[in-house]
Amino acid sequence: MVKDLFVRGFDEKLHAKTTQIATNDRITLASIVTDAIDKWIKNYEKNKHKHNLILYSDQISLKKLLNEIDRLAPNNWLKAYCGPANHTGIQILNKRKWYDAAGNHYNEFFAKPQETAIKVLDTINSRIEDRGGSNNMDLLPLIITFLVEDISREESVKKAAGVCGWYEGKSVPGITYCIANTRTVLAGSFDDLFELFNVHNAVFLTKSNKIYRLRIDDEHFYSLLI
Repeated sequence: MVKDLFVRGFDEKLHAKTTQIATNDRITLASIVTDAIDKWIKNYEKNKHKHNLILYSDQISLKKLLNEIDRLAPNNWLKAYCGPANHTGIQILNKRKWYDAAGNHYNEFFAKPQETAIKVLDTINSRIEDRGGSNNMDLLPLIITFLVEDISREESVKKAAGVCGWYEGKSVPGITYCIANTRTVLAGSFDDLFELFNVHNAVFLTKSNKIYRLRIDDEHFYSLLI
């Protein structure tokens, strides 16, 4: 079904110039717009990247969160996890047939986080190729990891932020959720906590059956009086 598209800022001057180019090339203005949008969508899907931090309050909140992610994620995602086998969250994902991307390498994260992460990403890419071939751009990884929680507890929030900062720099296509217990993360200093938030695209807090987005915006002090 054909739809009308209203583009804000597409004034008469731009319309006239685009129409002239289309006429010279013997194509329609609609085909130019359609082609541009189509290329943008393909590029967006190819480079789609989200790296979010989700803090949960308790085991009930964690179970609700994982159930919702599993329910909402369509089949064109490779559902993978990275975490210790005895973690409640990992046990939930195991029951839902998520893929263990770390396998026997998980404990290596503490000594060699970057090297181990590369191994895990290679494993995920191989899995994607097995399911759809190397040219399959429709299949993207949806990764759930409890690494932030474990590194924050065993070592420090500062180190967890450093690992996540390195990972964010890789701009891995797909969606990665770093999930951690709120109490574990809040044990860090303010500076370390702020850095942990800053190296993620978004930060969410979940309690019971509700989820909240934490927004950190740079403001001027006069905002306090507005």
